[in-house]
Amino acid sequence: MATQYTAGLSAGQVLTAATMNSIGAAWESYTPAWTASTTNPTLNNGAISGKYTQIQKLVIATGFLIPGSTTLFGAGTYRISLPLAAPAAGGLRGYATLLDASAGYVGYHGTAFGQTTTTVEFRLGNALGLFSPTVPVNPFANADQLQFTFIYEAA
Repeated sequence: MATQYTAGLSAGQVLTAATMNSIGAAWESYTPAWTASTTNPTLNNGAISGKYTQIQKLVIATGFLIPGSTTLFGAGTYRISLPLAAPAAGGLRGYATLLDASAGYVGYHGTAFGQTTTTVEFRLGNALGLFSPTVPVNPFANADQLQFTFIYEAA
């Protein structure tokens, strides 16, 4: 059984905001790598950004990808890199939302799963398959947005 964290307090002491702020780590920036199973995309004038925090072995990461007008979309299943390696490919949980700009930012939601210990893929909630240049929108295009969040144990 795990020991409960007491923040260094004794019975009867008051837990303050300053003590709570010392428990967790600050968010760290990271630049996710956007790759694909067949031909890697090239972001060019698009944007990709991420951040993560780690509390002991628990990692929470979030980020977004917005293709630009000169982005090359590659071929195959899309993958996003993790900020820190996971102990096993299947141990990650998370989700992604792809917002289709040409349809008024209609959202398509997918489940993130570990493809390797350092990358994830996204599966749609229905049987349409994995996120790619043509799934869930055909085509994935300039100004669409891919937003993602992962929660997993660090290796």
